[in-house]
Amino acid sequence: MVARADIENTEKGFGMTEGRDTDKQTDLKLYTAAACRAVDAQAMAPQSSGGMGLGGDVLMGRAAQFALDTLMALHPILGGISVVCGKGNNGGDGYWVAFLAQRLGIAVQIIGVAPKEQLSGDALAAREQAEAAGLSVEGPEAGLRYQVIVDALLGIGGRGEPRPAYARIIKDINQSGGFVFSLDLPSGLNADTGEAGLAVQADATVSFIVRNIGLYTGQGPKLCGQHFFSDLGVSSTFAEAHPHVPLRFWRQTLLPRVPVDAYKHQRGHVVIVGGCMGMGGAVILAAEAALRSGAGLVTVATDICNLSGLQARVPEAMWVDPVGGASDQTLKQILHKADVVVLGPGLGRSDWAEAVLEALVDYPGPMLVDADGLFWLGQFHRQSRRIASGGELYLTPHGGEAAGLLECSVQQVSSDRLGALSDMTGRYSAQGLIKGPGTVMGNAQEHGICGHGNPGMATAGMGDVLAGLAGSLMAQHPDQRRSAFSAAVVLHSAAGDLAAEDLGMRPLTASAVIDRIAQLLKD
Repeated sequence: MVARADIENTEKGFGMTEGRDTDKQTDLKLYTAAACRAVDAQAMAPQSSGGMGLGGDVLMGRAAQFALDTLMALHPILGGISVVCGKGNNGGDGYWVAFLAQRLGIAVQIIGVAPKEQLSGDALAAREQAEAAGLSVEGPEAGLRYQVIVDALLGIGGRGEPRPAYARIIKDINQSGGFVFSLDLPSGLNADTGEAGLAVQADATVSFIVRNIGLYTGQGPKLCGQHFFSDLGVSSTFAEAHPHVPLRFWRQTLLPRVPVDAYKHQRGHVVIVGGCMGMGGAVILAAEAALRSGAGLVTVATDICNLSGLQARVPEAMWVDPVGGASDQTLKQILHKADVVVLGPGLGRSDWAEAVLEALVDYPGPMLVDADGLFWLGQFHRQSRRIASGGELYLTPHGGEAAGLLECSVQQVSSDRLGALSDMTGRYSAQGLIKGPGTVMGNAQEHGICGHGNPGMATAGMGDVLAGLAGSLMAQHPDQRRSAFSAAVVLHSAAGDLAAEDLGMRPLTASAVIDRIAQLLKD
């Protein structure tokens, strides 16, 4: 039995790696359901064909044993369980869990949503094994008898809305008030995209062999609860032949150390453009994040009404009037000094914002576009105009802003976040991200998912901090801008997690995240 629920990377006798899926020392590889099936098949192939010769019953037995060990670690006193099984191999895992639980003296109820004649192969054999051990299989009309429920309905095979019989039992599970434990992934969750309509809301999920993309983005993090993983002793080399999406974590090694002979101009000049009347806090937060993360110089082009607040909060930042003559230089005149322009925090959608944009038309360098800058980018694109003259573009929208850029619904974005990222970055020839649970980042060809973040970060100013941080790291590392952008995304979310640990999620503010960014960057 697993001794503690938070064990990481321990070993069992037949070579399984098991434990709570929270190892943040290295990026993790995420795979599609098709890749998972292919690896599963290769593990069962004969050794003479390059496989491991593991029978399907062996893999099911290992999966069920790991699942039951994990469940008993979470519930040391386990009086009884209701195991709800579908017709595929996920259901077979469920029948195996029921069989092993009964052998330990645990009271077991099995509900089979599919009749026996619809089962085949290893799933049928697993059901017959449970029946031979004296367990009866009830129909879905029986109702859930116990307060610990094992979800073995659909697994990685679920696509779209569940069929009526499955939909009814999923609703019963969600309304039961019991502890829900899903095998593979919560039934109804798309293993590849994280999309879900009607789906099981699990308290904990165990997954096997390879990690599925859908558990880590979209609705996945919300639905799966605590996540545990075991490779079931299957060689990781089998998965290497298949494309994967990295789940990325913050490590100090993502950024080089500051050289001992560094000087401020070498450490990058970030120009932050935005902050209309009434929204000056956005550029102030972005400027503070940029300076606290190591930018050598920061200039803020914002309405003069924000100058006193900027000087009081971030005296290290310089200021320029973006549209008038209140400063010695104009925004247009200083752009040649910029290593990166951050456009959008607090920019607004007024005539003032349009006047600010006119100053940027000839800027040839890298630009990060956030917030209202994304609105203007979409407007300009539809008019076949450019915001700037054509340097590298980095986009940082949330789902609603991405929908605006793609001229589609938010639902279309959330149904396939990686696909939406590809479409958006392809359309605008950009690098970028789409914020949200399991923030996705990359471009039309390469993707990653951020392995940090929490609901407390859904608050004002958080995106402004990310924009300033990303602009800063990109300015400091001009030869590695894309990797610096990715590092900024994971650093920002890791700082949010650290702040949530210290303060809790409800009191979390953008300013608190800036403090933790500095803490995580400390050598």
